[in-house]
Amino acid sequence: MKVPIQMLAQQVVDDFALEVTTAPQSEEELLDLLADVVAYLIEKRLEYLMQILYTMDVDEAAMRYAFSDEHDQPVNMVLARAILEREKRKAQTRIQYQPETPRDWGEDF
Repeated sequence: MKVPIQMLAQQVVDDFALEVTTAPQSEEELLDLLADVVAYLIEKRLEYLMQILYTMDVDEAAMRYAFSDEHDQPVNMVLARAILEREKRKAQTRIQYQPETPRDWGEDF
């Protein structure tokens, strides 16, 4: 199931409390933005980044892999990919279980 880039971008902006003037228009742009944010947080606020990753429920194995020597990519890029994959799964779940019509909660009372 394809997730709209606008939905992914909004989730990333919300989860990281980002202020962006122009929302990313492609997955590559979103990945670059996320990699930049992750790089900054690794350098300046690692504990805060770990808290966000925990709250987002990013796979622990993916986090360990990102910080390991098992790859030759920058840590921030590996983590950004793991975060983006998690965001996609969350968005897919939201789309899948979204009610077809909004429920009027007042109708039962």
